[in-house]
Amino acid sequence: MAVMLLPIGLFFVAQHYQANLQIGLALQLALGAVVGLLLPSLMLTWLMIGLTALGTAILLFGYVMIPIPAKLLLLAAFPIMASLAAVIRGDLLQYRRLAATQTEIERYLQHRDPVVTLRTTALAQAVYERSRELLQAGVFLRSLDVTIIHWEHHQQYEQFHLEEHDAFLRALAHELRTHRLPAEQFFYIDDATFLIYSYDLSEHQMAQLTQTTRQHLAALAPVQPTGLKMGQAHLTQAQAAKYDFHRLLHHLVRELETDIVVEYLLEAEQ
Repeated sequence: MAVMLLPIGLFFVAQHYQANLQIGLALQLALGAVVGLLLPSLMLTWLMIGLTALGTAILLFGYVMIPIPAKLLLLAAFPIMASLAAVIRGDLLQYRRLAATQTEIERYLQHRDPVVTLRTTALAQAVYERSRELLQAGVFLRSLDVTIIHWEHHQQYEQFHLEEHDAFLRALAHELRTHRLPAEQFFYIDDATFLIYSYDLSEHQMAQLTQTTRQHLAALAPVQPTGLKMGQAHLTQAQAAKYDFHRLLHHLVRELETDIVVEYLLEAEQ
């Protein structure tokens, strides 16, 4: 708004002077706008100092037949317009940074869940498809175990205890990252469901790791009113072609239906 008011006000004042002065004022304003938008601030500052000094020497100390107010008007037009244009440029750059930051935030939220800070379904699918290709090639990857962990009936708990609900999901994610293997990959695929990819583990290693995970989940269970369930799928080279990501998820959900609810595990083990 100030950029628009400035030239309008200066031209209103310049109406009292000759046409050649009005043309000079217009050129000063146009030059100030272009320079203010294009030049870096340091170069702009030195340019304003140099041109103002030169203009002062010519208009005020030289023999120019122009009224003193008109001279001051010409001297002030360029630096003021250039300064305002530089401010506008700074605002535009700041807006671009904010827009870029907003885009980065949206991209982050698409790939990482903000509650548990784990990668989400899109990345889980991409990593699985790449792992499936390697598994089918049979060179760098011989087996893939996929573990699913689901918090059953969490929606009812979420409706009345949202903060506690999210806190438990974060605690669960922390337990998995702490007590599972560093080489494993963890994902959160919404609906209080976690996926874990485990590569090239023997049957004994996987069984031991699963038992350890169940124990930690059982330790977490008393802090929330519903249970946790686990399911697993073991994929070899021959099985890789059979299961795409969606079919794998369907198989894992079926596995959950046969799993024992974790809240009863401790009682069963005793």
